Amino acid sequence: MLYLFVLGRDSLLSRLEVESLLETKGLKFNIVDESKNILVVNCDLLKPEIIDEFGGIIKIAELISSSGRFDQIEESLEKSSLYEGTKNKIEYYIDSFNTNLLSFLEDYLKDYFRKISIKALYRKTKEPSKLINKNILESGVNLVVFKNYIGKVIAITNPLELKKRDVHRPDVDYKKVISIRLAKILINISKIKENQILLDPFCGSGTVLQEALLKNVNVIGVDSDKESVGQAEKNLNWVTKEFKLKKKFEIYNLDCRNIAEKIKKNSVDVVVTEPYMGPYIRKLPNIYEAKNLVLELTNLYGILLNNLKNVVKNDGRVVIVIPKFRTRENKIVFIDFKNIAEKNGFILINKPINYGYKESKLLRDIYVLEKIVN
Repeated sequence: MLYLFVLGRDSLLSRLEVESLLETKGLKFNIVDESKNILVVNCDLLKPEIIDEFGGIIKIAELISSSGRFDQIEESLEKSSLYEGTKNKIEYYIDSFNTNLLSFLEDYLKDYFRKISIKALYRKTKEPSKLINKNILESGVNLVVFKNYIGKVIAITNPLELKKRDVHRPDVDYKKVISIRLAKILINISKIKENQILLDPFCGSGTVLQEALLKNVNVIGVDSDKESVGQAEKNLNWVTKEFKLKKKFEIYNLDCRNIAEKIKKNSVDVVVTEPYMGPYIRKLPNIYEAKNLVLELTNLYGILLNNLKNVVKNDGRVVIVIPKFRTRENKIVFIDFKNIAEKNGFILINKPINYGYKESKLLRDIYVLEKIVN
């Protein structure tokens, strides 16, 4: 079965997330085609509910046609069940990417709805929350066209659910936490499986931990800030009760450089974290200031990985967000994180992926490491 995945803002990260999650679920798949917006995947049958497990996927569409010939496209569209609802007044949407088929498809759909006596309004908005509110998958039609591929959307991400989970948790400091969306992506690319153990050594208010718990994973959180530890405990107690979860969690008020004192050797399956990245940047540093910050963080990250080497299982993954600094001189100052990792018993298993906006004062790269088997 061919599927079209509509990717989020960070397309390389979304691609890695798709590969990682499908592999973790034991599904056979291969990537047939792709662009910065779309991933065409030949895969075992997918349930629409899988969209809820992704953080970086906007929509999933099931292929209707992959032909470039109009007669064959029409035949495939006629055989498909484009609209299965009961309303006689609906809305429909087309998401188009790198294609010459949009005009043809627009004309076809006008004729199609006229033939089946449906008053259909062609709308342009693509915002997932609006489509969810309109219940478009039940009471309308949404197609995706990419090159010669045409698919019917079977699943749309629900940002309203993420927002609900975000604002309803009891205690959070938004200056210190990553987004739920990013937390889900990082957890997925860690390839953690149900019942395994995830560690976040900079857990803050517990966003990564709560999203891992929702995936039926046991979690351990560490943070040197006592207030953050209290927030994490409140939030994890809330999410456990709210969603009737049975997985275990442990939270420690502890410096990340001392985690080997509390956590058993070779007991952690994966580590997912956004660590301390230096003081909050109100204005761009100069090169000298940026290099001093790099030296400080190089030392911290080296000690961190040396500790993680002791608690992570062989072949265990570490998914970590590492900063790089834009300076007043318009230079980028990097941390040589590859070297830090290799000195402390880890290897990079893919190139670091940039995350966020290029204009941001603080830039981020996402690294995926694997512990070297001794």
